[in-house]
Amino acid sequence: MAHDEPALLARLTEAEALKQGVIDAALDAVITADRDCRVIGWNAAAERIFGHRRDEIMGRPIGDTIVPPHHRAGHEAGLARYHATGCPHVLGQRLEMEAMRADGSVFPCEMSIHEVKAAGRTFFTAWLRDLTPMRDAEAELARQRERLHQTEKMSALGSLLAGVAHELNNPLAVVVAQTTMLEAVAEDPAVRDRAARIHAAAARCGRIVKTFLAMVRQQPPSRSAVDLNGMLRGAQELVAYALRSAGIAVEHALSPGLPSVEADPDQLGQVAVNLLVNAQAALADQPEPRRLRIETFATPDGGAGFAVEDTGPGVVPAMRERIFEAYVTTKPLGAGTGLGLAVCRNILGAHGGTITLEDGLLGGARFVVRLPPGGGGTAAALPEAPRAAPRRRLLVVDDEPEVGEALADLLAVQGVAAEVVTDIPAALARLAQGGLDGVFCDLRMPGGGGGAFYRRAIAAHPGLRGRFCFVTGDTVAGPSAVASLDPDKPPPVLEKPFGPAEVAAALTTIAGP
Repeated sequence: MAHDEPALLARLTEAEALKQGVIDAALDAVITADRDCRVIGWNAAAERIFGHRRDEIMGRPIGDTIVPPHHRAGHEAGLARYHATGCPHVLGQRLEMEAMRADGSVFPCEMSIHEVKAAGRTFFTAWLRDLTPMRDAEAELARQRERLHQTEKMSALGSLLAGVAHELNNPLAVVVAQTTMLEAVAEDPAVRDRAARIHAAAARCGRIVKTFLAMVRQQPPSRSAVDLNGMLRGAQELVAYALRSAGIAVEHALSPGLPSVEADPDQLGQVAVNLLVNAQAALADQPEPRRLRIETFATPDGGAGFAVEDTGPGVVPAMRERIFEAYVTTKPLGAGTGLGLAVCRNILGAHGGTITLEDGLLGGARFVVRLPPGGGGTAAALPEAPRAAPRRRLLVVDDEPEVGEALADLLAVQGVAAEVVTDIPAALARLAQGGLDGVFCDLRMPGGGGGAFYRRAIAAHPGLRGRFCFVTGDTVAGPSAVASLDPDKPPPVLEKPFGPAEVAAALTTIAGP
């Protein structure tokens, strides 16, 4: 029998190597411990997952190596209970719990422990799976769902606001047009002053509607000289009531004669509104006095910038590095999406500018926007459009008679006779009679809308191509919708609410014979 021992030993060694090879091939950690929970088996996956080499962990207590400190008391109590009663509570179950790597980091895992008896001794084998990739995938899926949800919300909000804008801008167009006419004919200075105030208020409403639309609807960015001081005043108008009702005092340090910056005014307004809203939220739970400071300044490279600073609690150090990441927010659950500052950073990056979080003098957060130089000079108001040359006769098509009549009144000021119709069949019938030099048509109307009317009108009367102007209250999506009707020669757009200057400018774009 003695001569069989080497062969038996060889077979045992081979079997042990095979067993270890199979265990090392497992994707999950396989850990074996003795009755006192000291490690006696540690496969390759355990080395990879926990970061402990097999030779350095053999013989060490499980509780001191892979059990997190906050779970060790429970682990020791369970082991003592097993030694006292022989009744384990966790054997054979699939449990989700936390484990600890060699570097001290804690991660989620799924574990199943089984009792193994051999040679009169008791051992425990644990199969452990790292759930970190699964949790990361679940978190990413949740983020993608949230992004989709937010995108759907913004799309729905954009559609809703487009309808609201149309309904608001129609009466605003009437108010602006009629107050303009009243200012021109009123002899009493008090009446002219009141008409001017109504005109200014209606124009302000129109700007607010346009800004809200720009914040939720995607549109190709435009570039023009932007007066940062005026842009910031307009942004403050949007949140003025909220700031006043929250007891927030607004301080201004607006630098006169700023260099011009070439930018999309709507997108810059969106950045400013977002910073003001964030400052308001930061001050909501702060004791009085609550202060917010708006500042503009020139930059050394010839550009310009602005800053929004508050007396709120500021941004905690742990959040400062990530504050501009998407879906990162300091607001309570449900109070914010974490998109605002990320959108601001993207907008400014597209403009060649930057946004930074800096330490301010008021004790709270200070967000600073810097923009590169524009075309030179200082930002100034655009000149009023020239008065158009008289036309013989134009057709105004609008399903709201008051809006159509208001536009006809302003056209009359320009020396143009205008006929008003309120539906597409009547407009087509009038075109068939001839004698018209051009058409002003509302974009959103029953019966297929202005786009369908345009196609039918141009097909029947090719000479009207280039003498067609659309009128719309959707100042964001409207122009792009009009451009898609005739990409080679897109019709001009008159935005509601409109005044004499806007109507005159529109007239210059539809030349007569």
